[in-house]
Amino acid sequence: MKQGLLTLAGVTLAVAAAVPAHALTDTIQSINQATFNLAQAYPCTVGTYPTAEGISDLRTWAGSCGSKDTTLVGTDQTQALPGATPGLLCLSRSGLALNVNCFAVASTGANPPQFGPCFVQAYNLVKQVPGSFKCPDVYGVPHFDFSKNPPVLMPYQYFQFGSGVRTWWALNFTQPGTKFILSVVSVCRTAPSANGVPGAAFVHKDVWTWQVVASVETMLNLINVMHGGAVSTLEVPCIIGEDMYDALIKAQGRLAGAVAGGDPTGIGNAIFDMEALIVSNCLFVDVLRPLQAFPGAMQFDNVPAIQPPGNLSQTVTIGNNGSAIAGIIDTVENPCCCKLLVDLEWIAIKNGIIGQTPTLPVF
Repeated sequence: MKQGLLTLAGVTLAVAAAVPAHALTDTIQSINQATFNLAQAYPCTVGTYPTAEGISDLRTWAGSCGSKDTTLVGTDQTQALPGATPGLLCLSRSGLALNVNCFAVASTGANPPQFGPCFVQAYNLVKQVPGSFKCPDVYGVPHFDFSKNPPVLMPYQYFQFGSGVRTWWALNFTQPGTKFILSVVSVCRTAPSANGVPGAAFVHKDVWTWQVVASVETMLNLINVMHGGAVSTLEVPCIIGEDMYDALIKAQGRLAGAVAGGDPTGIGNAIFDMEALIVSNCLFVDVLRPLQAFPGAMQFDNVPAIQPPGNLSQTVTIGNNGSAIAGIIDTVENPCCCKLLVDLEWIAIKNGIIGQTPTLPVF
């Protein structure tokens, strides 16, 4: 431990000894730093490999109707595939731990003003998930404090401390309204050093917030992310039907047009139709078992093989008596249908279309 840290830690302990623990917590000045909105998916440009590796650029293969060269150049770029990537919350780290010193701020505009150097005393990261009326089995049932007027949402909270703070979060299945809140308690000085004498020590807490949002634009990128990642050795994405992909793109376009037009009735109809499209074409299963969902002809040792699905959404047998249309696959690990539904839930509330009361807050 650095000597300076030990000295200032001693200052903190002295303060703690003078007052009850709860009083110390209550009296630490909290300074809200920036709040950042994050999307669950972002557009991206698909990269290429060095020509010497002989790996073809990613593209729509068109045989004699398009370029057959390894690298797409000039007008051939029209064959290049559009890209989308999961949104990420990436926090700076030192080694394998959060670089917490970056989040301790000497705010000269605070009251009292504070000056460096600052020494971190404690920190934690809290993930808050609001819960969803549309998919409570995935994101939890929303809870409210009805003693308040109006009722206040009580989110599900998950805490991480010290070396247990995760610095890399993939957001493509994160519910809109989810917050990541980093709190850093540090000791700074109330005045710069003068003649080698530092100012008085002062304890404060910096609060940084990242919150996940959704819009018709982020939904388009989310659809493309779901259309690009395999969910099993079937090597098919969770938007398994190409007809379903086309239908989702059209539905998103209709919703985007309605939102741009600002007509609540049009927005409501577009949301209702897109939600019905998703639910009626979704295969909800805990785990996708290719041999059960898509059985094929017998092969070696008289064992059934897989019959990979084609472009069209097809009816799949579930259990002994049930069936579902597999246009989108929703599993425990890849809740694609539920993710689309909670985004629609957010967009609806954001545009003043309220279902349950009290409803979820949006920002």
